[in-house]
Amino acid sequence: MLRVILLLIFGVVSFNGCSFYRIDSKDMSTDLFPPKDTADKVVYLEKVDKPYIVIGLVNLSTQRRSPRDEVVARMRQEAAILGGDAITELVCDNAPVQVHYTAKVIVLK
Repeated sequence: MLRVILLLIFGVVSFNGCSFYRIDSKDMSTDLFPPKDTADKVVYLEKVDKPYIVIGLVNLSTQRRSPRDEVVARMRQEAAILGGDAITELVCDNAPVQVHYTAKVIVLK
């Protein structure tokens, strides 16, 4: 638990910048998966060609001008906290001022 809190604090401090980001996640699994040490251990996959389990969802809202690679990096950080191996099925919902992203957090079998 302390490890998760430290990862959250590190994520907030390291990603605190000029752009506005609101990120949250929803755990959808009854199984426990240990958090990853770093977001580098979580990948973004447009297509998944291996069996997997969906363990959660990550939601992110940001300003329209935010670069997509930065959005994916922040979502990978949140997925690492959940213990995911990857994020996939990234959906973008464009609104006039903000953009809302959703992605599935998965664990590969």
